[in-house]
Amino acid sequence: MTEISIINVIKERHVSWGITISTIIASVVHVILSIISINLGVTLVYGLAPTIFGFGLLADFQFLTGTVVGVVYSLKNCQPGQPLLKYGIIVGILGGVFSTMIISLYETLLLILAGAGSIFGFFYLVVLFIISGVVIGLIIGAILGSLFLYIEMKDETKVEKDDHLDDDFFKDLIDK
Repeated sequence: MTEISIINVIKERHVSWGITISTIIASVVHVILSIISINLGVTLVYGLAPTIFGFGLLADFQFLTGTVVGVVYSLKNCQPGQPLLKYGIIVGILGGVFSTMIISLYETLLLILAGAGSIFGFFYLVVLFIISGVVIGLIIGAILGSLFLYIEMKDETKVEKDDHLDDDFFKDLIDK
């Protein structure tokens, strides 16, 4: 069994694009929701207006949206035989980590514009958002990776039944 290092996995085009798509979509959704919440007159609670749209953790809807799209893109472009579960988890977690950095930077810039931001505030936001980003990325990556793996295995089982008939046909031709 060959060992797959994370760097080699990330170098694969579909994985790096999946992480990039996940990060961009989560960040854009976060910016859009923050603009909507500010325009609606929602007061900034600890500088985190978009968290009102969360389900319990910080920016979880944003992470969920970005992770689903990024992981699905990555897994749809995998070659047959590649470890789908592992790729789904890697894209989910790394997409969550990079999205955390972008969202925390955006929130820190908002706080700086409001006169309350600092580098310590950035790290505080990273700690808050990373819990949500990594957990959601791990769960969604594992679920979608398992789903794609199940679909691939189901298709292989169907093909193996058909291959058996073809193998007998070709074996008869070789014997003649």
